[in-house]
Amino acid sequence: MRYVLIAVMFFLSLILPGTLFHFWSWSGIKPDLLMLLTMYIAMHHRLRSGLIWGLVAGFLEDLYLGRYIGMYTLTLVVVAFLSYWLAERWYRENFLLTTFLVFIVTSVGQLLVAFLSLGAGLHWTLGDIGRLVIGVSLYNAILVPLTYPLIHQSFVRGWLRYRPRYER
Repeated sequence: MRYVLIAVMFFLSLILPGTLFHFWSWSGIKPDLLMLLTMYIAMHHRLRSGLIWGLVAGFLEDLYLGRYIGMYTLTLVVVAFLSYWLAERWYRENFLLTTFLVFIVTSVGQLLVAFLSLGAGLHWTLGDIGRLVIGVSLYNAILVPLTYPLIHQSFVRGWLRYRPRYER
């Protein structure tokens, strides 16, 4: 059930920004739900599994978007590493700190996307980059109080909790 739930959350993270959040966008800014899910998974798993999740999810997002293969792969690996590293040093039960962590890590991830986009030849102005980074970071941070309590409880005591093979 755990893997089915993670797969459903993955597909919803890919589909919802283009459908439901299209109507809830602020000046064209939508949340990066896959980046948010990558942060949650990296915060609740070991480093290796968080990095593998970031690699696979980023590669599938690159294939889904169809351009610039490797951009989201690299970005989500960096996001997974940074999320794990910060979560090891911060208290995961504090939702205010988690909101701040999501804002910081999303900012770094969006800056990396903007930097890689400039390297790929896209012509973005500094104003566009700033608006994108701040907008997506705020949107993801606003979603934390709505999503993180449920996800965290599920990782600690619910369906997303990892059970070693001898417990199953």
